Amino acid sequence: MTGRSILIAGGYGLVGQRIATDLAPDYPVIVAGRHLAQAQATAAAIGHGARGRELDVTVEASIAAALEDVAIVVSCIDQPKRGLLHAAIARGLRYTDITPHLTEVGRGAAYEQINAAARTSGARVVLGTGIVPGISSVIVRAIVERLGGAETIETSLLLSAKDAAGPASFDYLLQELTMPFTVHINSEDRPAHAFSEPRVIEFPAPFGPRPAYLFPFSDQVLYPRTLGARTVLTRLALEPAGLARLLAASIRVGAMHLLEREGVRHALVRRRPRRAPGENTRFALRVDVTHDGRSAHATLLGRAQADAAAAGASGTVRSLMADEVSDPGVWMPEQVMNPSRFFSHLARYGLIVDDVPRD
Repeated sequence: MTGRSILIAGGYGLVGQRIATDLAPDYPVIVAGRHLAQAQATAAAIGHGARGRELDVTVEASIAAALEDVAIVVSCIDQPKRGLLHAAIARGLRYTDITPHLTEVGRGAAYEQINAAARTSGARVVLGTGIVPGISSVIVRAIVERLGGAETIETSLLLSAKDAAGPASFDYLLQELTMPFTVHINSEDRPAHAFSEPRVIEFPAPFGPRPAYLFPFSDQVLYPRTLGARTVLTRLALEPAGLARLLAASIRVGAMHLLEREGVRHALVRRRPRRAPGENTRFALRVDVTHDGRSAHATLLGRAQADAAAAGASGTVRSLMADEVSDPGVWMPEQVMNPSRFFSHLARYGLIVDDVPRD
């Protein structure tokens, strides 16, 4: 690794801009994307010497040119065939991303292949550094360290339908509604569907108890490998709660097959509810872990999921720049992130982890 700059792919998007704004005062930042003029305009608005650069992750030559003089790559976009990830590994760079589709690279033969390549090249890769996985993963690590292990890990995320999530994030949610997946219970994989099997979760105030539904966040298929958990479940709750009930009912009657059509999803992305000026939206996160007859949980409350995802990613970048991820390879946050330092970084943005042990 010979470069010094941090390249943010999708750096003019909702989350990417926030990451760039956080890092630019301290590091050389490159805002990258397919539209060079937009990247340059965003970089100029951020200031602190930030630069714009063209990057098309579907073109190998564009990737190669964009990675000149780069030390760390932050991906805020969904990548076909993970070309940017593989290019960063081949060059021995440091890499992190906030994209949620990690199951295909986080386990099995695909993981073994990229992990071996990273160890050979010296690349340090931390996958999944948004909210879930990401912030939730570091919270899990903190609880597991206190309990001495984990048999059961349950993560529940509550989002507002009016939150200022980017279109890619909303499209991801719509895609996942239609996809069957497996849940890991007592060391066995069982078939499941999104927005099924509701359970009332006690979220922090002002939300309180809310029904949360099974949802295929990537960390649930990774914790059995990274932490040895026997049961892992992830759930999603929506505000208003009536929207979640409508989605659950639509899935039960088979109406969600329409979302498999890309055109339908894109139309919904354009028409999704927006936060009114001055309107206060929030998200909430709760993590529960049990081990050897003991249990503990922690919660987090935030105002906007884009802000939290950016804070999680920028905290990971700072750890990578400070050589806190010492060993080459492909890692998940719960394997390599220091909870104390990471939570201190989150606190700068008003994101306080409320850690409540119980017997």
